[in-house]
Amino acid sequence: MQHLFEKLREDTLKWRKDGYPCQDYPLIGEVLRYQFEGETDDRVHLKYLREPQFQSLELYWYLRLVLKTPHIVNLYRHYYDTGDIRDFCEAFGIPLTPNDLIYITNVDAVINLVENNPDFVKLKQIDPVYEAVTLPYPSYIFALAMGTGKTVLIGTIIATEFAMALRYPERDFMKNALVFAPGTTIIESLREISDIPFDHILPPSLHRDFLANLKITYPQTGAKEIQVQTGSTYNVIVTNTEKIALRANVKKRSNQTEIAFEEKKEQAELEANLRLQKITSLPSLGVFSDEAHHTYGNKIDAELKRVRETVNYIHEKTPLVAVINTTGTPYAKRQMLREVVAWYSLGEGIKDNILKSLHNGIVQYPIGTIPDQDVIRNVINDFFDNYRDVALPDGAKAKIAFYFKTQEHLDTSHKHIQNALTEIGESTTQILVNTQKSSQTEIDEFKRLNDSDSQKRIILLIGKGTEGWNCPSLFACALIKEQTTSSNFILQASTRCLRQVKGNTHTAKIFLDTKNSTILDKELQANFGTTLGELRTQDAETEEVALRIRKIDLPKLQIMQLVRRVVPLENTPKDIQLRIPTDIREASPTFRSILTPDFTQRSTSPLTALGAQDEVEIKNQTTDCYTFARRLATNYHLSMMETLKNLKRLYPEGQIPYAHFDSLCKQVEDQQQNYEVIEEHIAEHLALIRIHDDDGNLLFEKDDTDGSYVHKVRLRKSKADLLLSEDDLDDDHDVSYHYTPYDFDSGPEQHFFKTILSTLNQSISDVEVLLFTGSLTNTKKTDFHFEYKGTDNNYHRYFPDFVIVKNTGEFYIVEIKSENERGHPDVVAKKKAVQRLAKLQPEAHFEYKVIYTKDAFLQENLDEMQTIREWIYGDEDRTNETV
Repeated sequence: MQHLFEKLREDTLKWRKDGYPCQDYPLIGEVLRYQFEGETDDRVHLKYLREPQFQSLELYWYLRLVLKTPHIVNLYRHYYDTGDIRDFCEAFGIPLTPNDLIYITNVDAVINLVENNPDFVKLKQIDPVYEAVTLPYPSYIFALAMGTGKTVLIGTIIATEFAMALRYPERDFMKNALVFAPGTTIIESLREISDIPFDHILPPSLHRDFLANLKITYPQTGAKEIQVQTGSTYNVIVTNTEKIALRANVKKRSNQTEIAFEEKKEQAELEANLRLQKITSLPSLGVFSDEAHHTYGNKIDAELKRVRETVNYIHEKTPLVAVINTTGTPYAKRQMLREVVAWYSLGEGIKDNILKSLHNGIVQYPIGTIPDQDVIRNVINDFFDNYRDVALPDGAKAKIAFYFKTQEHLDTSHKHIQNALTEIGESTTQILVNTQKSSQTEIDEFKRLNDSDSQKRIILLIGKGTEGWNCPSLFACALIKEQTTSSNFILQASTRCLRQVKGNTHTAKIFLDTKNSTILDKELQANFGTTLGELRTQDAETEEVALRIRKIDLPKLQIMQLVRRVVPLENTPKDIQLRIPTDIREASPTFRSILTPDFTQRSTSPLTALGAQDEVEIKNQTTDCYTFARRLATNYHLSMMETLKNLKRLYPEGQIPYAHFDSLCKQVEDQQQNYEVIEEHIAEHLALIRIHDDDGNLLFEKDDTDGSYVHKVRLRKSKADLLLSEDDLDDDHDVSYHYTPYDFDSGPEQHFFKTILSTLNQSISDVEVLLFTGSLTNTKKTDFHFEYKGTDNNYHRYFPDFVIVKNTGEFYIVEIKSENERGHPDVVAKKKAVQRLAKLQPEAHFEYKVIYTKDAFLQENLDEMQTIREWIYGDEDRTNETV
């Protein structure tokens, strides 16, 4: 049986292929398509988000808008209520015996048992199911492997929720967000929310409004209140659970009196309640819990219950839109958590090169058979043999972390590490110790480990450097002393070195003694459903390739476009003029009737009117000028500031009665009728590549070593043979390779390029450039794209494969497609869009051809290839050339 997250993934992918249809909220399709460079169904590159982040985002919105934010029980009903109760219970993790099936015949019956029969829950050992069923709000878990970017996902969901709320202010979208996590280490990583480039996530029309309204708050330690305005909107509050817990977690000191302890506890609870009061005053609140596995498990201790109680309390005071939990594991003690709607595993992260590979990188040492100093010497030698000169692209040197159980273990090993470094000629100043007893200098050094100029490479830790520690330059971890500390410590510690960064090609290593190796294997199985052996053989299936821009001075393509413009008729006022409505009808009074029951009468109703009626006072509702100005500007394409200025002139108090809305809208509509649509032909010059935007900002990364511009793409290693550079195929006249290497999608594309370039090597004629343009699919970086209407009735951008340009300005566009795509509605729509444009050009200024092929060598397309040659050479005789 498929897991819930697998079924949701399938349905979300279908939603994507259909163009994200959503009749009530079409804006969501625009937001999701904005995440892509180019087309969503062809050569897919994401602008900013990683694939698992984007998959989670679109799945989230599928839950919110298509499935209408269901409670987790209703979500399982949707997929597993087949009429056979066994299907639902198997999916939901409720084991049933044949005797159970006698009295449990439907979903309602089993849910009632889980909710109201503690003995049933205890007998079946289904505490996680009970927790999921009894939640009074929609709650979902996104289980993404460490290093995937859960913080960015949280920020992205919040940004898109706020954008939807700004566009649809009366609908049920989040207008406030509370983000919390346990401890302080994870909170530090959550501060990255402020650094997210939201302009890469939201289209410009939404980004401006979003930034103008966004307020991010990090409550300071010791602050009694959260510094947000009561009842305000578009706040993001990032805090840890301790600051907002309903019941304060105050520990009594050994020398503290009972009275002093109670006073401190009372003060802490008072401060927590003040913070909670501010939070519960915020409307349309969504809650985000990072590292949510802290709040789950078969036995939830008092600390974790406080968190659940706090969220429930907030929901009672201000109904929550939804609760979103992010975690690195979908399991709790080998049980799949029922609220998991998305799962991206460690293995997938390694395959997709989002995590460093551990291929042949797990080293085990037998306990007690090798002296400690020899083990440490071997680890140090191995590390420097493999990573001595390894550094990240930003210059940060590769590091190794040693984890110890006690100070005694650390002190003894410290001496062995110093000796091992001295033996190989490495400085002992590379060692950094970080424990609870560390000095401020050591703490500062630890925080600077990601800096490129940090010289610390050997990190010795006790109780530090686990969950939430983000150190991409960490390439190795060593747990060579038996660890018997907190649950999952070995798992958290050993996987710290897996965080990947762009441009790194080096694998990671984990050094373990046999006892820790056994523990790690069990923890991997319990938390990720994988084994140490599987991770050892896992390797990256994708890699990041840097395409270097060789030519920036390319010919521009001149195209005549038919443009329709809306222009005002003569004598039409330039600006919209508004006046206070005077034709407002007063609302008819509303009365309430007083009734009394009379059971002595034989009538259809025992209620008898006493004749008395009271008029009900109805308070006039208003909205502020800014909100209504935004609504007018959005709906009627007006200047926001001019509209706001107009409204403030009419309503100096700043409030507009609801009764005036229709009249003000009609005034705008009446004045906008005095327009006509005209058509005109204009010449556009399309840049094949743009290095800077209109404001002069650089659009490509710059390689500091040689000053070249770089465009990075992620490719599957299995397609490495489709890469082609100027070293692989001569370009005698330098007409091609405006970036290198060219990364073709298919063998036919590569063969077409080789054939035409070889032809041009013999005689260039008047061809200026032959370019493969398939990799540049960002509209900021190229103008070479065309708009077409897809089968989903949305407009998409089409980026062709090739263009051949003559020095006369004429050009030929070529697209290579598989034969089985012939007749596909979207392919036909693209072709028609370009051909329609071609007909507008004077004297056949450009040609367009789609070549459908069955084989990699275009053997069945000789006539089409000959047609292109004839265009290149005109009347020159080239009939003897072959493909």
